[in-house]
Amino acid sequence: MSSLEAFDAADTDRFVVHLTRSKDDSVRVTHVELTHADVRNRYIFKQGRALVDVFSDKLAQALTNALANIGKGKGIISMPDFKITLPGLVMGGLRILCKKSADGINDIIMIRVREYVGSVKSAFCFDPSLAVDSASMRERVAVEVLRDIVNPLLDILSISRDAPPEVIENNSMAIKRQLQRMSMRQDEINFYIGLLQRYIAGCRSDAEQHRPTNGVDVINAASLG
Repeated sequence: MSSLEAFDAADTDRFVVHLTRSKDDSVRVTHVELTHADVRNRYIFKQGRALVDVFSDKLAQALTNALANIGKGKGIISMPDFKITLPGLVMGGLRILCKKSADGINDIIMIRVREYVGSVKSAFCFDPSLAVDSASMRERVAVEVLRDIVNPLLDILSISRDAPPEVIENNSMAIKRQLQRMSMRQDEINFYIGLLQRYIAGCRSDAEQHRPTNGVDVINAASLG
């Protein structure tokens, strides 16, 4: 198998870029995968394309910088703090996996972006025809955050609400276990919250940039009078 799909079978990442790197360090994108629920969209470039011919300038540069961190041959790099904000889109979390091709000449590279929120079209410099609906992505991330934060708290409240001290004491271990589970997932919860916060801030910034000028407002008001 020429790709890294057998090298790393994880299917939780939402945005996956497959590339080849030649001996002269030139990188070509062979295909891109977008995953949402039970749907996977794949864009295949038969001749391979440069990063700047597939992705927006800002994302292409960020991926180029990330690729500089992984050397020749086999290796794995994790960049959990990677975040990039594009118009109407936030992407976060990055892993790069690299191995030699079967002929030992080129590197086969997979870039896995853990999550994205917003319109994925902003990531590309071409118009993908089967982009996942951005609203459903936002809803899924928001639901995951609420589930991971609210459900354990509700479980604790169901034990302690209107209960006498002895009942709370008898259930102290169950409460402690729930708090430990939340503590273990704190980084993951913060990751999702951070993505949502960046997305909301980006939407607010985009709205400010496209707000009509005062002159337009005056003309509109005059046309109504």
